[in-house]
Formats: sequence, structure tokens, C-alpha cells
Amino acid sequence: MKKQLLYGIGLLLAGCLGMMQAAGRQAPAADLRIEGLRCEYATDPIGLDVRSPQFSWRTESQRRGVLQSAYQIVVARSQEELAQDNGVWNSGRIESSRSAGIRYEGPALSSKERYYWKVRVWTTDGGQSDWSAAGSFEMGLLDEKDWVSDWIAYVPGKPGRIIYFKGTFCQQKEVEKARLYISGLGYYEMYINNRKVGDHVLDPAQSSYDKRVYYASYDVKDYLSQENVLLVAVAPGWYGMPKLRMQMEIAYTDGSATTLTANHLRAVTTGPTVYSTVFDGELYDARLEAPDIYKPFVPAGLMNKDWGLAHIADSPGGKMVSQKMEPIRVVDTLTPKIITEPKPGVYVFDTEQNLAGWASLTVEGERGREITLKFAETLYDDGLVNQENLRNAKATDTYILKGEGVETWEPKFTYHGFRYVQVEGLPHAPKVGDIRVKIVRNAVAPVGKFHCSNELLNRIHRMVVATEASNLHGVPTDCPQRDERMGWLNDLTVRIEQAVYNFDFSRFYAKFIDDIADTQHEDGTITCVAPYRFGARPADPVSASYLLLAWKSYEYYGNRNIIRDHYDGLKGWVDYLASRTQDGIVDYSYYGDWSPPTQFAAAPGSAVSRDTPGQLMSTGYLYYCASMLSKMAELTGRDSDKARYAQLAERTAEAFNRTYWNEQTGGYAANNQAANSFALFLGIVDETRIPRVVKNLADDVEKHDYHLTTGNLCTKYLMEMLTRYGHAETAYRIATQTTYPSWGYMLQNGATTLWERWEYATGDEMNSHNHPMMGSIDSWFYKYLLGIVPDAEHPGFDRFTIHPYVVDDLEFAEGEFNSVKGTIRSGWSKKNGVLSLNVTIPANSVATVYVPSSRVGSITESGKNAAKAPSVRFLGEQDGCGVFEVGSGDYRFRSTLKK
Repeated sequence: MKKQLLYGIGLLLAGCLGMMQAAGRQAPAADLRIEGLRCEYATDPIGLDVRSPQFSWRTESQRRGVLQSAYQIVVARSQEELAQDNGVWNSGRIESSRSAGIRYEGPALSSKERYYWKVRVWTTDGGQSDWSAAGSFEMGLLDEKDWVSDWIAYVPGKPGRIIYFKGTFCQQKEVEKARLYISGLGYYEMYINNRKVGDHVLDPAQSSYDKRVYYASYDVKDYLSQENVLLVAVAPGWYGMPKLRMQMEIAYTDGSATTLTANHLRAVTTGPTVYSTVFDGELYDARLEAPDIYKPFVPAGLMNKDWGLAHIADSPGGKMVSQKMEPIRVVDTLTPKIITEPKPGVYVFDTEQNLAGWASLTVEGERGREITLKFAETLYDDGLVNQENLRNAKATDTYILKGEGVETWEPKFTYHGFRYVQVEGLPHAPKVGDIRVKIVRNAVAPVGKFHCSNELLNRIHRMVVATEASNLHGVPTDCPQRDERMGWLNDLTVRIEQAVYNFDFSRFYAKFIDDIADTQHEDGTITCVAPYRFGARPADPVSASYLLLAWKSYEYYGNRNIIRDHYDGLKGWVDYLASRTQDGIVDYSYYGDWSPPTQFAAAPGSAVSRDTPGQLMSTGYLYYCASMLSKMAELTGRDSDKARYAQLAERTAEAFNRTYWNEQTGGYAANNQAANSFALFLGIVDETRIPRVVKNLADDVEKHDYHLTTGNLCTKYLMEMLTRYGHAETAYRIATQTTYPSWGYMLQNGATTLWERWEYATGDEMNSHNHPMMGSIDSWFYKYLLGIVPDAEHPGFDRFTIHPYVVDDLEFAEGEFNSVKGTIRSGWSKKNGVLSLNVTIPANSVATVYVPSSRVGSITESGKNAAKAPSVRFLGEQDGCGVFEVGSGDYRFRSTLKK
């Protein structure tokens, strides 16, 4: 029996080997290409500290219906090994259509080692790609023992001042490789031979410094010469006291190596930046500039009025972590064309767009002249800037001239949220170009486009995108201008999807969920803000964003590691919420459906909803989180947890219905828009009750003249549930309102970014004019007008849906989303009762396409009966649409809308 078994296994292995050899001999398909190789969602990263990184790629082909059936990855330590298909890991042929979130499963990777990788794929029609071009990734410092540098600081300190750490070294050998690993808290910039290293600004990303400190990795070989000056400027930033940790590792062509650490930069001095803070701005005295600081000299005495000696300092306490997200950069520059003079000698520059960044000043004048730049979102009636809503943030930069011809300056370690720059102290009237505005944010790539025949919706879309872009500064901030700029979790709960459709957050969200995890206590509680600066512990239960960051990263990007890595923390938070229930109802709430129109607030000036019970929202989010956690448990093979949290969700839904369902009104709680849309979104309304709830929801909107009554959370659910349950026209009328409360009302009153409240206000209360929490309307544009929706059962757009809702008033809607598989396009137009729907499906994806039609049998694709078109399979009729399964390619559907 044993011999027979071994013989059978041998035959099986031989057969598999034969198949692999045959596959290897198969000629590559000419039009099948592998592009866009990414490791941990980055192109050729260095300084990676993920021990099992994930690989992703795109398949490209002009043919229809191209679907990957298998892949093979090879990882090697050199390109020579890679070319020979040898290396540290060869996956072999893996039967799978997945091309995102593929984990490395080879031997342990080594600190500072560079690896090369390639991939090839097979397709379901028997095709085979050639090997891709080589990608690479380089590991960072994986263990604390890899750090040989101490932290250093200038302990006597000068509050608010930037500290310059300096050192010099000489080398006579030819450099083969040079890597810099560095973190300067709170912000830093490093110069080698008077050349700034990299293009990051406001680095490193903020964090809970006692838990986690981010460092960056640079290739600095080309910066080095025989005589080298290392200079690091470190500002207080979010940390408050300049500290530096740095090591530069240099390998020479003769096989020798040397390591320079922060201890080589013990000479310290201050410079022309007299103070710099995140909220208040910078004061720069150009008279204090000392160009010799960049020259290769060592001060004769290190304990005099100009120079001091840095000391070894205590660690901030957190582990050193490679900064995985895209860095903050200057992403664009604007030149304001509008200049006014509301008072003699006071000039106001209007950028015509609320944004985040700073201003660059060009000026010529006498030595010692002081020029101030004040930043604000609004103006007083007299034309001067109104900074009331900034509260304690001064948002003012000051420059003192050295008087040596034309001078140009901009700050380095602060940023502002503003539309207007008020400039005082100029020696002469300014001209266009004297103030240039630098737009500053994390350099996440734009991935979405939306355009339609209604220009109001286009303006709303641009307003949402501009708001999101203004609030990406290491964390997804609530606002960029006042004394806050925090990562609020309640806002993010409904902000995540609109952000994902507009920007690539595959790395940004992976970083921010770490920040949330760092706030968690052993009892499972997290805080309302991450990193935790102020706010409440435990967080409001509406902070489902903790789980949603993991789930949406899986759904949109195929990222499985993020769920594995954070599962225990997510479970801890859900368990805590469950422990705070009485008869199944969560017993606390702070925010709930935050900031509805003022007439629906609990009290004048309050942002708490009067009609939507906070505990209803809390309990609903417990249900939502328990349901997500059950799915995550299934995904990670935790069968007992899957059942446990499914049961918790079921009990919570029962309690929700038992407590808040009102049989007399046929709705939930106050039978208002928020409560009813939230219950429908959660999917916990009994089927027999759904018609009444939907009718009440639509009737309430009509009663309020097609205006919403919801706050930041339920606005998303209102628009989606109206559309999903047959009232797309009602949702559209809400979206296109121009009277209060609406997005159009904001635009009518001069907004270029979203307001924090539906009301226009400028005092020192909740009056941010650049606040993304009301921006979920933009995900409605993508998910319902364009109809592009992922499928969590097939993450990373292995399969997805295109289901556009065609509303009467629109002539067309078109757009695209650059997914991990490639660009998805959806565009429809109608004329004389005929609908044209054009879609593009990237290779290695399958889409279910809903084509609205009054006569499904008459639908054509590229001029042919759609059911008989290549790579098209008719699935049936549903909700007035012909439903088709299509493979990759470009498709042109035509249908009749009216009989």
C-alpha cells in the first residue's frame, strides 16, 4: 500500500513537472505584458521594513477577456541571479487570478539587503506572458540592533528654535553604495555639501512618538565627494524639542565600509529661524544667515555664543519604523493674480482657492525691514484677513531683510490652510509673482476622474477633491488651518471611500491604521484622534474607521497583510464596544451623526443631532464592526471568531430593532432621514418593513423640499440608500440644491473647499472652511452615477460591478478610476431615448455591467446583439437593467430607455 502511494505521488509530481516544463516552453503571447510592478504598493522602494512584503502588478493586453490563471514570482539578490531564474524565492507556478497583495513566502529577508524580482503569468485562454522587467526592493533596518546611532539633542535648548547639527568627514576611496537612515523630531531637513537630501518636506510623519518613530531611507551616493559637510536642521514640529538620529552607511569598491552616526554631528548652532511652530508659523531673520555653516570647517570652540555641543539624549520611546507612506512634498505652485490694498501699505493676495501650504516671498529692501504674512480663509468686509476661526493659531510668517538685493524666502517647518495672504511691511507696492503659493501635501497619486453635464456637480467634485488634498499631512487631518489639524476617526468613517476614488491611499491608510493601533490600551479602547493629542478615550463608537481602514484596503487594494497585522487590535475594539452594552444597546455616545443643519441640532450652537439618538448610532456601528470582523475572521481562518462575531452582530441587530423600530410611524427612532437611512445601510431592516422605511425616507426628503437633515455620517447613507431603493431622482435633487443646506449653497457663498458645517460662519467656533467630513457625496458620484463598485468577495478588483444610475436631468456622466488592476472607465450619455454606455475593463478583471434599458433584448454591444458579443455573457434582467458579465476590454453598449 505504501509503495503504491509513493508510486502515485511520483506519477503526480512527474506530471506536474511535465506541465511546468511545457508551460515554460510555451511561446509568450505578443500582446500580453506585465507592467506596474510594486512591492508594498510602492515602485522599487528602499528602506522597507515589512518582513513579508506584498507584490502587485498589472497585466496589459489589447485583447478582450484576458484573465490570469496562474503566476510565478522569482526574488533574487542580484539581477544576474534573477536572469537565471535563481534566487532566494521561486514561487513556482501558482494557480490563481490574484495580482495584488501577493505575500513573499521565502526565507527571512535581511536588513539593508537589496532584492530584485520579476513575475510572469498564464492566462485562461492558454496564453503566457514573457517575464516582466525586473523590479526591486531594499530592506531597511529591521531590528533595533541595526541602529548603531544614539539620539542626540542640544539639551540647554532654545525654545522654538531650529537646531543645526553639523559634522564633516573626508574620504579618498571610490564609493560603491551609500545609504542614509534618518529621523529628526519634530521635522528635519538634511544637507550634504549644501545640497538638500531628497525632496521631502515636513518630515517625518507625525506619530505617537513614545510608540513609533518614523525614519526615511535615502540613496546618497551621488551627494558625496572627497570633502563632505553634513548639516541637519531640526525643528520642534509636533514633537516639541529637536532630536536627531542618523546613520550613514558607506560601502567602498575595495570592499571596505564605514558608518557615520549622529555622534559625528555633535557641533550645534542656531540659525536665522528665530522660531518655528506648526500652528503659529515662522520668524526668519535673514541678517542671521551664516553661509559658512555649509563649508567644511569645525568650530574652534564648541561652547561659545555661536556653537554648542550636542549631547546623547533619551529616546522618544517608540520603535523605529520605516515611513511607508508617500512623503509630504511641494506638489504644485500657484501665482496669485488678484492683489488688493484694503489699507495703505497692507496688501492682500487672493489665490482664488482654499488650500494648504505656504507662501514664497520675493522682495528687495533695506536691511532690518520686517515683513509679515498672515494667512486666512476669509476676509472681513473691509478686505482684511479674518483669522477668528483659527482660534489660537497665529498662522503668521515673518521675514526680516538682510538688505542685499533681491531676496527670496519661504518657510520650511510650518504650513498653513488659507486662501488669502495679507502682506504688511513691503518697501513698495507688490507685483504679480512677488508672492507665490506652494501647495503642500502627502504626494499620493490622483487616481480618479469625474465629469458630467451638470456643471454644479463638477464643481462639487472639484471642491471635494481640493478639500481632501488639503488635509493630507502625515495623517488624514480634519482641517489644515486652525489649532487642531488632527486625525479624527469619526470624520474618516464616511470619508474613506471618496478619498480612495480620488487618490491612491494604498500606503497612506496602512500607515494611519498603525497610528490608531498605537492609541489602543489593553482594554481595547482607542481614542477619537490618532495620534492622540486631545479628545476622548474611549473613542465614540462611530469610529468604525479603525476597521474600515483595514477592510477597504483589502477591498480596493487586495491588501491582506493589513487585516492579519491588525486583527487582534480590531477585535479588542469590538470586544470593548460589546462590553459597553445594556440589553444589546451601546451605552455611550459623544458625536453621533455630527453636525446636522443647525435647526436639527440639540441646542443652539451644538453640533449634536437633536433627532438621531447617539446610542442608535453607537449600536449601529457595533453591528457594522462586528459584521466586518466576522468576515475578517473568515479571511484569516479564525472559524470560531467568525461564528462568534456573526452572532454578536445578529444580537445587536435584534436589540437595535427592538429598541428603535416604531411600528406606528414605520421608521426608526424619530423616523428621520438619518435613522432610517442608517438602518437601511446596515441591512438590518426586516424585508417586510423595507417599503415603509424607504417611503418614509423619500417622503421626509420631499417634506424638506428635497434638502437633507443629516450630519457628517448619515449624509452618505441617505444618498446611497435613496438611490439603491429606487429614488435616484430624489438623491439627485438633494445633490443639485443651491439653497441651504447643500453643497451648492457652499459654492454659492464662495466656497472652494467644503465647510465644517452646513452653515456659513467665521467666528472662533466650529468654523473651518476646509473640512472633508461632508465630502461623501463624491463617492456617490463614482459609485452611483458612474456605477464603479468593488466586490469584497473578489478584492483588488478581481471582479467588480459597473451599475450606473441614469437620472433624467443629466445628459451624460463619465469618469475613471485607476485601480490596482489598471484603469476602469465608465461613461454614459443619452439622446432621443437611446442610452450609450461605454466601459473599459482592465486585463485580469471581470465586471458585472448593468445596462439600463426598457427593452433588454434590444441591447447591443459594438453594434451586435449584446448577448452574442465576444467576452460578453448575458446574466438576466434586474431592476430595469440588462445584466452582463464581461471580461477585459473596451465595450460600447446601446439600449433603449423609453418604449
